[in-house]
Amino acid sequence: MPVANGMPGWPSPAQPRDMDQLLDLDIDLQQLPKQVNPPDFWQEKAACYGLDPEVFFPTTEEEAGLALSYCGLCSVREVCLAWSIQNGERYGVWGGTTEQQRRRLIRHVA
Repeated sequence: MPVANGMPGWPSPAQPRDMDQLLDLDIDLQQLPKQVNPPDFWQEKAACYGLDPEVFFPTTEEEAGLALSYCGLCSVREVCLAWSIQNGERYGVWGGTTEQQRRRLIRHVA
């Protein structure tokens, strides 16, 4: 599994990102937390806390860069991703992944 900034599976926020790199994340869903509390238990620790929510709901995958850069610095990224997958979050950037990336992750495991 690739490691960037000590975090497995996510590219470093300082690295240039192209869509191929973003769509080919190597995230092991088996390593995500199994029991995740709702966001009101951890969202205050998130790098996105207090930011404009619209940043995290881009209209295209190409516009997700800013949101993903915040996720790259986030200490609760894995919890956020686990929450989004377990609760079927279909829209927005969650846990350092876009809508399309999460669909691919889920399809890959199914």
